[in-house]
Parts: sequence; structure tokens; C-alpha cells
Amino acid sequence: MRNRFDRLAKDVAQEGLTTTGKVVTDAEVAGEAQRADVWYEPDPARASGRERLGLLGRLAETACTIEAYSDTPSAEEARACVEKHLAVWRGRAARDRTADAPFLWMLSTGRPAAVLDGLCTRRMAGWPAGVYEGPGLLRTALVVLGELPRERSTLLIRLMGGGRVLREAIEDFRRLPQDAPERAIGLGPLLRFRAAVAEVGPATPEEEEIVMTTQELVEQFIEQGRTQGMVRATITLYEARFGPMPSTLRSAVEAMRDLPTLERWHLLAGTGTREEVHDAVTAAAGRSS
Repeated sequence: MRNRFDRLAKDVAQEGLTTTGKVVTDAEVAGEAQRADVWYEPDPARASGRERLGLLGRLAETACTIEAYSDTPSAEEARACVEKHLAVWRGRAARDRTADAPFLWMLSTGRPAAVLDGLCTRRMAGWPAGVYEGPGLLRTALVVLGELPRERSTLLIRLMGGGRVLREAIEDFRRLPQDAPERAIGLGPLLRFRAAVAEVGPATPEEEEIVMTTQELVEQFIEQGRTQGMVRATITLYEARFGPMPSTLRSAVEAMRDLPTLERWHLLAGTGTREEVHDAVTAAAGRSS
């Protein structure tokens, strides 16, 4: 593991891809004293799940290795990545000669000019700015995270970077709707990263800045937990008094994100009549629609 930011990248990849195929982080390379950051094999039956992952989902259309750098890899580091990739390729072919050839995706926060030149890369047709392909014989590509457009489709990939790229990605992440799939994928890795840094103290100014910028996410997470707990408590109390909650009423309660409103409904479910609960929830749902 190169540093904690690279661990964050692996966690984001694993959270995002695990529902669509087989994901192994720090995967052993057969016959080599090396490990690949992320090895992924797609499940054809779950191809539709990759669509919600944006650019990360496009990278994962075929079996691939993902090597993420929160800084800018040197030519030597890139050469080591290609060597690991070729070893994985040989091992895969030895096990199954009919298996598709795997792909190597190198993710670099900065622009590694020596690597781009050394691999004779060119802009990858049909892909966003910042995505470069190497010689077809190597099945290798490089994504310069700092050159990707700052849009929602690239968010998960940008969370796998460092420096300015990661700071901007966290800003975009904080503005996502509460029910955004990217939030469900990225929140756990970000909170684990923050906890790991906070446990021993920031080792760099960059880590200290990330701890500060993710404080709001911690508060949102705590508030969300309280909200979900109040939703469950309100439904349980209602059903203990009145029997099964009608589906329309349940949907309105589960959709409510305002904690004070849920607390009022909970009190009403314990002290009011069935009609009073129904009228209060229906009126609030009507105002929000």
C-alpha cells in the first residue's frame, strides 16, 4: 500500500464494483512477488448495475486490473504496473484459454508526461477528456484524473485520486441527493479513511485538510442514522396500536428526511388517533409534492 489515499481508492473501487462482479483488492499476481491494487471480473448477469457507476462502470466492462495513484506515477512505477498486468494475463490464459484478455487501467491524479510518452498513448475515442489508450497489443490505458470533466459521471473515479482532484470530488459528493447511488458507494470508504487518519493523527497537511472537509459527512451520517431510526420507530409504534400501516402512509413516512417532523409523527403515533396520524402525514406529503 503506497499511502492511505491509495487505500481509499481501493475501497471506492471495491464498494462500487462488488455488486456487479468479483472484486479482489491487493490481489496476488501468480508467479510474482507482487500484488495488484484491484482485480475485477464482471458478472454478465449484472451488467445493468454498472450503468449507475458512471465512468467507473465503463472501465469495468471487461476483466481488468485497476492501479490507482493519488499522486503521479513515475515511468518505473508504470513499467511495474504493465509487468504485473502481463503476468495476470499469462496466468489467466493458462487457466482458461478461452477467457477474454484482461485490461489494465492506471489512474493518475497528475499528468505523467513520461508515462504517456513512453506508452505512446493517444486520446481514447468516445471517452471523456483525460482517458488515454496505449498500444492495442498491451491492452493498457491511463486515466489522468485531473483532466476528467468535473461532472457526476466521473465522481467515483475522482474520489480515487488525491490533492485538488479529491477535494473537489468530496465537494461534489457532499452536494449529492441523499438517495444518490454514488453516496451509498462512497460514504463508507470516506468515513473509514477519515477514521484511520484521525486515529493516529494526520501525517500530512493534505490528510489534515481531508479530515476537515469530511466533517460535514460525519454529521450527515449521524443525522441520517437518527432519521432512519425514527422512521422505524414511528412505523413500529403505529402498527403496535393500529395494525399494519397502509402502504401509502408507510411510503410517506419512509420518504421523510426532516427529523423534527418525524419526531412529531412519532409522538402522534403514540398518543393520537389513527385518523390524526393519517391526516398529519398526508398533509405533509401533499406540501412536499
